[in-house]
Amino acid sequence: MKTTLNASPPKPNSRISATGIKKLRMGFDSEAFLANAGVGKAVVHLKKKGAVFSQGAPADAVFYIQKGKVQLTVVSKSGKEATLGILSEGDFFGEGGLAGQPLRMGSVTAMTDCELLRIDKKEMMLALHREHTFSDLFVRYLLARSIRYEEDLVDQLFNFSEKRLARILLLLAHFGKADVPMVEPTHIVSP
Repeated sequence: MKTTLNASPPKPNSRISATGIKKLRMGFDSEAFLANAGVGKAVVHLKKKGAVFSQGAPADAVFYIQKGKVQLTVVSKSGKEATLGILSEGDFFGEGGLAGQPLRMGSVTAMTDCELLRIDKKEMMLALHREHTFSDLFVRYLLARSIRYEEDLVDQLFNFSEKRLARILLLLAHFGKADVPMVEPTHIVSP
């Protein structure tokens, strides 16, 4: 089942989260770029449980979360589903197409009512090439997310299940709170 995304004009008070993209003062206004629809960009409103895109769909756009939370999942050939991540305001997703992936490697579903900015692949590539401050910002975001995935993988490979559960609970408790320092559970005793 494929859900059609409805594009609508941006709200005048679209807000970029404090933990997300911040306005850069070097000529290019990243906040304005990410807050408004325009050529190659559309604001998309989704209800809870609405599909943003499905695994195997064309990778033709990048998405930026203005409001709400989404879940990234993948289904194996044998039918097993795995959650890859949960993203919220200020996060990008769907960037695989920029690296040459012709099709989506996973699916993305809204966990809450969402307001997303859909940026066509061509428009995103132009912005990344022309606007160095935006390019720097996007690369920093991708590197931070890559480091987080690497930490998750190390956690999965080397920590016992109770410590992994404690880490996940701490991450969820601090989800979206950039000002609160993340404390790793180090004093958990295995039974």
